[in-house]
Amino acid sequence: MKARTIVFLMHVLAAGVLRAAPAFDHERLMQLLSESPSSEVSYVEEKFSALLARPVVSSGTLVYVRPDVVEKNMAVPRKESFRIAGQELTVTRAGRQRRIALSSEPLLAAFAAGLRGVLSGDARQLGEYFRLALEGTESDWKLEMTPIDEEIARYVKGIVVSGRGARVRQIEVDESSGDRSVLTVK
Repeated sequence: MKARTIVFLMHVLAAGVLRAAPAFDHERLMQLLSESPSSEVSYVEEKFSALLARPVVSSGTLVYVRPDVVEKNMAVPRKESFRIAGQELTVTRAGRQRRIALSSEPLLAAFAAGLRGVLSGDARQLGEYFRLALEGTESDWKLEMTPIDEEIARYVKGIVVSGRGARVRQIEVDESSGDRSVLTVK
C-alpha cells in the first residue's frame, strides 16, 4: 500500500512540476523576441563559397529599431550599409545610395520579413515566407526557416537563427548553390 501511495504522489508531483514550467514553443519564442528592445550589436560574418579557399570575413554593427528598421553597417573589409525601413532597402557604398522597393524583389522581401519577423517576434510575418521548425530550450534554441515559395527556394535552402532567451546569437543562411553565410552576434 505504501509503495502505491508513493508512486501516486510522485506522479502528482511530477505533473505539477511539468505544468509549472512554461512550454517552450514557437509562441513562447515569439513572445520573448517581441519583448526585446531596440538594439545595436557588433557582428562578425563569414561567407563560405566553393569558389574560395577561405571564407570572406566581414564585421560591423547591426541595428534594430522597433518596429521595422534593420540596419547592417559593415566596417571591415570596406564601409557599406544596408538599411531596411518600411518597404524599402537602402544600400550605401562608396558614398552612393541605391534604393530598392522590396515589392520589386521577392527574395529581398523574404529576407527582410525573416529578419524583421525574428527580431520583432512576429510569427505571422515569418509564416508568410517560411515554414518554421523550433528545437531546443528557452536558454538554447534554434529556429529553422525554410522558404515556402519555390522561386525563393531556388536561391535559399534555409535560414537557421539560434539564440538564448530573447537574444539572437547567430544567423546562418544556406544557399541552394551550396554557399552559406554565418553571422555571429557579439
